[in-house]
Amino acid sequence: MDDKIDRLKDIAANSKQLVAFTGAGLSAESGIPTYRGTDGIWSKYDPAKYANFQYFLKDPSYYWQFFRDVRYPSLKQAQPSAAHYVLVELEKRGILSLVITQNIDGLHQIAGQSKVCELHGNSRQMK
Repeated sequence: MDDKIDRLKDIAANSKQLVAFTGAGLSAESGIPTYRGTDGIWSKYDPAKYANFQYFLKDPSYYWQFFRDVRYPSLKQAQPSAAHYVLVELEKRGILSLVITQNIDGLHQIAGQSKVCELHGNSRQMK
């Protein structure tokens, strides 16, 4: 692990601009369960149903109940991890240009990140 951290320090020190791409692993550090993996959400809920837009169009009630009972509580109580704050610091120093995230939790913004591209939207806005 120390080798990876040292390598990341070297990359950051020798770069004019960095872009960070984050996903479930970063949010897992904040207590938000991932979808995949041994204890992932998909081990308890069928992704063919809960991650299927066509199924959602037929009957959205199952999804909203899942979001209310399973996803929202963990999103609501989560706080940014140390990694979120490291990315904020890199942005403040002018090293990090943008964070691109697959996460919908808003933890980058809560930590103070100003330049975030949310690939899958977020849990704070509905359209």
